[in-house]
Amino acid sequence: MGNIKGILYRGDAKTKYSKDSSPTHNQFTSVQPEELSLMSQLPNKEEASQCMLHMIDFDEDRRQVLPTVPTVNELTKFTNDHERHAAYEMLWRSLSFAGVAANTALWLYF
Repeated sequence: MGNIKGILYRGDAKTKYSKDSSPTHNQFTSVQPEELSLMSQLPNKEEASQCMLHMIDFDEDRRQVLPTVPTVNELTKFTNDHERHAAYEMLWRSLSFAGVAANTALWLYF
């Protein structure tokens, strides 16, 4: 046994647009502690269905190789590099232009 450091995680928020997971087919669309406790057949189902532990690597100098565990900086300081930002800009610019062109074509056609 060893020590695991992390944060308590209640799972992903369920909304009316959320897809249901299919644990019998090993298809998970969201993280829900109650589903994972049933699949893992944990003896403390009531406590395990409330929250789970999300492992975090607090020592950035000696990082764990496998499995890859996020560090505190990766979770708190999200950055978006220039290339990805430019790709998002081009995507939304193209979608806006296509929407205006399609709307104009519909107005001219009818």
